[in-house]
Amino acid sequence: MIRVTIPEGHRGLSLALWLSQAGYSAILPCGGAGRCGNCRVSLLSGKLFDRDDPEKELTPDEGGEVRACRALLPDGETVVGIPDGWDAPGAGQAPRRYVTGALDLGTTTLALRLSDESGAVFETSAANPQCVYGADVASRITATAEKGVKEVQKVLLDRLSSLLSGCTVGRLSVVGNPTMIHIFAGVSPDPIGVSPFTPSFSDRKEFPGALLGLPVGTIVLLPSVKGAGYLGSDLVAGAFAAGTLDFEEPTVYLDLGTNGELLLSTGSRNGGHLYAASCAVGPCFEGAGIGSGVGGIPGAVSRVVRREGEFVFATVDDLPPVGITGSGLIDLFALLLADGVIGRDGKLDEPFALVGRQAFADGTLSPACETPVRIEQRDVRALQTAKAAVRAGIAALLAAAWIDPDEVGTVLLAGSFGRYISPVSAAAIGLLPPGWSDEARAVGNAALEGADRWLSSDECRDGIERIAGSTIVVDLNSSPAFREAFLGGLDF
Repeated sequence: MIRVTIPEGHRGLSLALWLSQAGYSAILPCGGAGRCGNCRVSLLSGKLFDRDDPEKELTPDEGGEVRACRALLPDGETVVGIPDGWDAPGAGQAPRRYVTGALDLGTTTLALRLSDESGAVFETSAANPQCVYGADVASRITATAEKGVKEVQKVLLDRLSSLLSGCTVGRLSVVGNPTMIHIFAGVSPDPIGVSPFTPSFSDRKEFPGALLGLPVGTIVLLPSVKGAGYLGSDLVAGAFAAGTLDFEEPTVYLDLGTNGELLLSTGSRNGGHLYAASCAVGPCFEGAGIGSGVGGIPGAVSRVVRREGEFVFATVDDLPPVGITGSGLIDLFALLLADGVIGRDGKLDEPFALVGRQAFADGTLSPACETPVRIEQRDVRALQTAKAAVRAGIAALLAAAWIDPDEVGTVLLAGSFGRYISPVSAAAIGLLPPGWSDEARAVGNAALEGADRWLSSDECRDGIERIAGSTIVVDLNSSPAFREAFLGGLDF
C-alpha cells in the first residue's frame, strides 16, 4: 500500500481527480460511475464527502475502503492508502536519450515504448488519467465540450510528462482512436460526436514536441482511416503490424474494447481490398457494466475452465479473487451455457455464484472456495448485447466485401483482450462465427508495434499509409446485414 497525504484546501474536489493529477492512476473501465470498484482506496485519516450528497460524510465499508470516484475532499488534510497496483508518479526513467519512441493512446491505457542508440528497448504502461471523465470516447467528447479541450488535454499531457521524466526522445510516433488523437493535439473532437461523425483531421501530422511541453524533438501523429470518426491510427497501424496485408486468403483483424474496431482484407487472391467498421460494444469486455466485473487488476479472474467436474480459475498475479475480467467472463459464460444454467435465449433462472479452485502459476490448486464473482440476469443481457454487436459488425464487413464466413482463413485478435481471450470460448458464446476459433490467434499490442515500425522504414510507412487511404468504411447504421445479424446474434 502507498500512503498518500492530501493537503488541506481542496474542498469539493473529486478524490479520483486529485489522485490522477498527482500521478496516481487506476484503470477505471466504468469511467468513474462507481461500478467497477477499481478505484478503492483505504481512508487512513481525515474524512471524505459523498459525491451524490456533498454535505454528507462518506462512510468507508467494512474493510475501511471507499471508492475514490465517489468521494469529495474536505477542507482539511486527508490521508489515504493506494493499492500497489496503481500507477505512481515519477515513473519515468533516469536521465537518458532515446532515439525513437512509440505511444499507443488507448482510451483506458497508455502504452509507451522507447528505443536508444544501442537498440535497447524500454516499455511501460499507465492508466489513462482521462478515465476520471468517463470510460468511452463519447464521455471524453462530452468532457471537452463542458470543460474545454485544453483542460482534458492537460490531464493527459501531465501524465505523459511524468512517464518521460528525465528522458529526451528524438522522434515519437503516436497512435490512437480519432477522439484520443484530437484531444492529444488540443483539437476539439466535437465533430466526431455528431452526425456525420467527421473528424477535423485524419492525415498524418508532425510538429515539435515542445508545442505540447513534452521532451520530444518531433511528434508524429500517424494517419487514421480517411474521414472516419471512429477508425483511428491504432487500427491502421495495428492491422499493418499484424500482417493483415500479407495473406492470400481473406483475413479479419479485431480490436475489442469499449469500442470494437474491425478490419477485413479480402486477401491478395481477391484483390486485397480493405473494409473496416466500428461498433459500440460497451464496457463489459473490460469489466464494467458487470456486477462483479473488474479490469485486469491484481486478483481479477482472467480464465475459467472445468476440471473433473469442478470450476478452476486463474487470477491476475495469483492473488485472491476480487472480481472477473472480460476474458474470464467469456470462459464462464461458455461453461454455463454448456451446463444449461444460461439458456440459449440468455435466460438465467437464478443468480449464479462462482465456487471453484484457484490455479496458481506453480501448478498447484487451492481448496474449493467461494469467490466474489456473481452473475445476474442484467450481466447476461450486457454480454449478449456486446457480443451481438461484434458478430453483426463482422457480418456487415463480410457482406460488403461479398465474402463468405467460411472463406476467412485467418483471424487476428489484437490488444490485451485479444491476448487473454479464449477463441474456443468466444466461438461457444457466438462472439466469433463457427469454425473461426481454429483460425484465431492473438497478436498483442499490434498498434504499439505498428507505431514503432513506422519510424523504421519507408516500407512500413507506405503500408500504413495504404491502409489509411484505401480502406472502405462500412456504415453499420445503414447496413441491412448489420441489423439482421445483430437481432439474430442476441441469442447464444
